[in-house]
Amino acid sequence: MKTLWYTRCPAPTAASIAIRQGWLEAEFAADGIEVRSVSEAADEATRLAHYSHDHPALFRFGGYVPPLQALSKGVDLRIIGINWHDRSSGFFALPDSDLRKANLGPQALAGRRIALPIRKNDRTDWWRATVLAGIAQLQRLLPDGAPPPVIVPIEIDRSYFDDATIGPEARASLWGSRSQFAVQREEIAALYRGEVDAIYSDAALSAILCATTGAFEVARMSGLEDDSEAGFGHPILLTVSAKLLDERPDLVDRWMAQLLQAQDWATQNASETRRIFANDTGLPESFLDQGYSSRLLQQIDINLSAERVAQVGKKYEHLLVNGFLDRPYDFNAMIDAGPLRRCSGATAHKP
Repeated sequence: MKTLWYTRCPAPTAASIAIRQGWLEAEFAADGIEVRSVSEAADEATRLAHYSHDHPALFRFGGYVPPLQALSKGVDLRIIGINWHDRSSGFFALPDSDLRKANLGPQALAGRRIALPIRKNDRTDWWRATVLAGIAQLQRLLPDGAPPPVIVPIEIDRSYFDDATIGPEARASLWGSRSQFAVQREEIAALYRGEVDAIYSDAALSAILCATTGAFEVARMSGLEDDSEAGFGHPILLTVSAKLLDERPDLVDRWMAQLLQAQDWATQNASETRRIFANDTGLPESFLDQGYSSRLLQQIDINLSAERVAQVGKKYEHLLVNGFLDRPYDFNAMIDAGPLRRCSGATAHKP
C-alpha cells in the first residue's frame, strides 16, 4: 500500500477537520503511506472516483446519491458511517415575485412553475436527485385538491467537473467555492428570464442564492434529523472500497479513529472549526448559520444508528423509484459497522 486517497463533498464533516489539520497524513506517515486528495491526482480516473467509487484505496465522505448509485452499478463499496446535520432547505423566488405577497407557505406553490435541473453530460446527477426529493416533499405538504407544481426541465450542458478544483495543492477538495457558486447558475438564469416561478435550494447553496440575488424563501422544507420529516434531509455517507476494508481493515480502523477524534476536537475548538467548515463549504464564515444551523458543531457525529440507516434507506427508495439506480440491491447488506464498532473506544492521534 503506497497511497490512501480521499475525497469529500463541500459539507461540514469530521473529515474536513482531520484533513485540514493533517492528522490523517501524520497517522500513516510512519508506514510510508501517503494520504492524498483525489484533486491532486494526475489521472482523470482517480478524480472521477469521487462519483464512480471504483478506486481500490478510496475513502469518501459526502452526499448519498453517488455511493448509492455506484452500488447499483455493481461497485463493491461499503458504508461505514452516516452523518446528518440540519440544513436550511426550501423553495425560493426573486425579490420582486408576486409570491412574496402570497405568504402561504407550501400552498403558494400549487400550480406554480418549479425548475428541475438536468445535467445532460453527467451520469451521476446528484443535484437533480436532490431537487426531485424537495419537489416530492413539497407535493406531500400541499393541501388535498391543490394543483401540483408544474415541473420545468432546465437542461444543462455544463458538467459538474467543469467547475472542479484540480491541482497540486495538498489537502484541497475537488469542490471549492467556484463549484458551490456555479451549481445553480442555469436555474437562477431561468428565474431571471421568467421561465420559472421558484427554484429549490439548500444548505450552502441557499445562502449563496439569497446573498447574490436577494431571493426569499417561499416555502421551507424541514429536514432536521430529530423531527417527523427527517427522511427528507440530506445524509452524508462515509464510504470505503470493500477491497480495502477486506484486505486492510487495520488501515480503515485507523482512518475512522481520526475522524472520531475530530468530533471531540470540534466542540473544544469552535472558532477554528467554523473556519475549516467555511473553507470546505465554499462560504464566507458568516454565512454558515444561514446554510446550516446553530448546532452545527454538535452534529458532525458519525454513527450507524437504526434511525439513520432507515433514513438513508428512504433515500435509496427515492432514487430507485425515480430511475437513478441501474438495479435494486440489498441496501442494508452494504453497511459495515465493523470499523465504527472497533474504533469507538480507540485513542486517535492528537496533534
